[in-house]
Amino acid sequence: MPNLEVTLPKTDASKRKLLCARLTDAVIECTGFEREDFGVVLHEYDHGQAAMGGVLWDGNNTPYLHLVLYCPRLSHSAKRKLVKSLSAAFAECLDQPGWLPIIHLCEHPYDNVGWKGELLSDKFDELAKRKYYYDLPKD
Repeated sequence: MPNLEVTLPKTDASKRKLLCARLTDAVIECTGFEREDFGVVLHEYDHGQAAMGGVLWDGNNTPYLHLVLYCPRLSHSAKRKLVKSLSAAFAECLDQPGWLPIIHLCEHPYDNVGWKGELLSDKFDELAKRKYYYDLPKD
């Protein structure tokens, strides 16, 4: 079950709501994951609680911005599209065109994901049969 962790400076509730909706849309459109199984968590910080280039963020310089997507393995073309879509949604929702996050895609085989008290590969036969370590197509 895919999940997205977002780290950013504190922002108002309306921007947080829009950001969660748009990031979810981007992930669903680019990957085909099921919307009801996808989660987002926001980690927000105040001035002086994160740094870029060794300089604490004071509201004037570029803030520390980070997205981590935990998911099954994706094709190269899906990753390319996803990074572009997540970046655009992030900058647009925060109304900061220069705020582009670092994005880490953490892909996991179904043997390494637990959901509702079981491994996904034990819970769903079709997932147990899927190969994880394979050559991605050059698309």
